[in-house]
Amino acid sequence: MAAANSGAASSLSTTDESLTCPLCLEVFRAPKILPCFHTFCECCLKDLVHNHPAGTFPCPSCRQEIQLPSGGVSAFKNNFYIKPEDLDKARNSTFCSKHPKKELEVYCVRCDVLICVTCLISSHKQHEAEDMSEAKDRLKAQLRKDKSRLDDSVMTVKTNAAEARRQEEKELKDKTSAVKDAILNRHATLQTALDKFRDDALTSLDKITYEIEAQLATNSDSQLENLEELTKLQQQVQQAVDSGAGCELVTVAREMRCGRGSEEAVQKLTTKQMTTVCRPVLHFSATLDATLERMRDYMGSAAKMEMAVSAPEVRVMEQFRCREDPDTDVYHVCPMTDGSVCVSYEPSMMREGATSEGFNTDGEVVNTLKVDVRAKITMVPRKNGLSTYPIPKTGKIFTFAKRTEPHLNRFFQLNNNLTGQATVVTQTIVSEEPLKTEVKKECTVKCAAHRAFDVDASEQLFVVLEEAQAPDLQRTVRLYRRPQPDAIATYSPPVAPFQPSDVCFYTLDGHEVLLVADELNDAIHVVNVQDGRLSFERYMAPGCPLLVQPTALNTDTRGRLWVACRGGRIITCTPVA
Repeated sequence: MAAANSGAASSLSTTDESLTCPLCLEVFRAPKILPCFHTFCECCLKDLVHNHPAGTFPCPSCRQEIQLPSGGVSAFKNNFYIKPEDLDKARNSTFCSKHPKKELEVYCVRCDVLICVTCLISSHKQHEAEDMSEAKDRLKAQLRKDKSRLDDSVMTVKTNAAEARRQEEKELKDKTSAVKDAILNRHATLQTALDKFRDDALTSLDKITYEIEAQLATNSDSQLENLEELTKLQQQVQQAVDSGAGCELVTVAREMRCGRGSEEAVQKLTTKQMTTVCRPVLHFSATLDATLERMRDYMGSAAKMEMAVSAPEVRVMEQFRCREDPDTDVYHVCPMTDGSVCVSYEPSMMREGATSEGFNTDGEVVNTLKVDVRAKITMVPRKNGLSTYPIPKTGKIFTFAKRTEPHLNRFFQLNNNLTGQATVVTQTIVSEEPLKTEVKKECTVKCAAHRAFDVDASEQLFVVLEEAQAPDLQRTVRLYRRPQPDAIATYSPPVAPFQPSDVCFYTLDGHEVLLVADELNDAIHVVNVQDGRLSFERYMAPGCPLLVQPTALNTDTRGRLWVACRGGRIITCTPVA
């Protein structure tokens, strides 16, 4: 009989018969209770429902039509009156639950249960069966193999967990050390700047004090001259009185009456003083609170950056340091075809006095270029060696795209900061020696002053990194489609605040993505560019201790990504096969 219950009935008894499914005649496996309060194995109900595809089926015990839930058989409630421990006890019994006087002597392969001979003849007649002793030996052998496999798995998990913990602790320690160095370097930069400002202020004070003292000496000399004049008059009068000579008395009396000794002349010499006074003062343009706030903003504060862990897709290696100054801001890193790497420290190489340095693989400087306004300017686009361009007018900035293959199209963007427009130019390189180019096409877009831009492989989409237009605003990454003048998408990062420093199209696993360097969060965002949208996918090399304040991105002919970090560290990211 089936295990049954009614709304007013008490809990089911746990007799041997109540623990047996009326369909398979075996101890319940995942007992499910129907709305009519009859209970069956979940697997038995699934076999039953399979033969009734209409969504309803009759209860095998009372024939009531049962509606199948939207979640299938699994959505029926578990029969909580049947306790798991009672089921385990019934399964482990050496006697058959259906035929209590019969021992369990046969293993039913199909149902994966032990049965008695009577069950084999009746309910398991067509099933593959195995003798109990043979089944025991086979199952023991199989379980020994399973145990060995589990032992290996446990050891592997322990080893991997220990190695992962060790590696994570090492990377955490290295990254903490890198952030600490950044804090100390910023403090040292502030300290150096403050010392310089102090020295400059003291030097200016000494200079001003010297000038005032020189003026005081000049005024003092003038007073001495007046005193000397009055003393001479005094002696002349005394001498005339002492001599008593008539001519001398008349002459001196006339001089004292209307000449140098007159009351007016003497009064002028007596009262002549400085008309102005000079004293040093300290001029400053900000209050202490405002100054400290700006210093605090520069120093920064530590924050916890949470990044999803993914399978390693790149191997990160440090190549060299281009400068030792911890506050070095690298704007461009350009791998060349001869194996050298060119680094520039200016937003635009078109600016007078801007410099770039070429490094070999050992980090040694092999050449230095400097802009000279009297001649054409030498630029260093990737993969193409050196090329020359005329100086643009004041207020304009040239920025080259990363994709400049030899003898193919070259893109650069000319941004006029005064008008808020930018011109994207495509040039075809006709020859390199001497360099000859022809303008292929160009388009004008609405774009604020930009820091960088790049073009995708289709040469139709390009991304512009716009500079902030006010101190309280952030840089913006916008997507354009040629020849449309307006941006079609703006990137919304998953973290705030966000400070993008460069953009670069890059191929990962055969899929072109946009990389956005995030200087503020020590991260490189992998951004999906699809259907005219920019959407965040993941972070590249999350938590890498070498990736600290990235400022510039570029690729080389080997498919490596070159990353320049603040402080002069140059690293590469090589895709993992």
